[in-house]
Amino acid sequence: MKFKLRQMEVFRAVMLTGTVSGAARMLYVSQPAISRLLNHTETSLGIKLFERTGGKLLPTPAATALFEEVQPVYDAALNVDRFVENLANQSTIEISVSCSPALGLDLLPRAIEMFHRRNPKTRVRFYTTLTIDVPTELLSKKTDLAITLLPLSNPNLTVETLGKSRIVCAMLGDHPLASRKTISFSDLVEHETIFPSLSIAFGRMVRSLLESYGVELTPTFEVPRAELACALAKRSLGVALVDEFCAGNDLWAGLIIRPLSQPIIYDINLIYPKFTVRSRAVEQFIQILRDCMLLHESGKLFV
Repeated sequence: MKFKLRQMEVFRAVMLTGTVSGAARMLYVSQPAISRLLNHTETSLGIKLFERTGGKLLPTPAATALFEEVQPVYDAALNVDRFVENLANQSTIEISVSCSPALGLDLLPRAIEMFHRRNPKTRVRFYTTLTIDVPTELLSKKTDLAITLLPLSNPNLTVETLGKSRIVCAMLGDHPLASRKTISFSDLVEHETIFPSLSIAFGRMVRSLLESYGVELTPTFEVPRAELACALAKRSLGVALVDEFCAGNDLWAGLIIRPLSQPIIYDINLIYPKFTVRSRAVEQFIQILRDCMLLHESGKLFV
């Protein structure tokens, strides 16, 4: 009776996701393949690992105990994998970071710049992602940590609040509202506006927050990414409601940034796997992110 590494990988994926379909997405294989290997594992080990209930797999006490043993073994195997890859690339350390698209224009580049100055030999993989994809990317070890504008709940992930962000108005300097110190919702009613699309979670959050203020605004334009909203505003197509990290720090020459008089504020979230030991490089990068947010909140960075 042997518990092979592939069986450990599938068992771990099912434990983390709770479903065969979730494990299949995490491991990029078919659901039948996961089911077959899981059934074979239970048969070969002679241990009942899961109870099948309503499409979900509930771990038995034996599975919970086994998971505690599997996790460090799996982590060690991944570390060996990374070590071999780094040897092949003649690199010693690598970290992978993802973020919401709006945070990828200034906040993350600044943090990466600070990190690179301190760790010039460390390779950084950086990309943007949608919040809905973050759990799979973190739990499959595609990325070490993620920074999002939206909250996320997953029992296998740790979500830490880095700080606060807000919606701001971006417009050309000659726009009629540019002379205002703050912009009210009633101001926006009389002008063309550019909103994040309802097709994305951030757009739905913004619209929900507006409704909580009793505001009904029909945007002239809807876009799926904040930088597209700024690009339209720069073409004198209206006032863009965007996250301040997308619009701030002189990223868009000619655009004027004004806060809302009724603030829309939300958390910036740092997310990482709960059961994985983070490397020293990842810990250092996280501290740099915290420092960047402190600078932001003290008014020394961004808008």
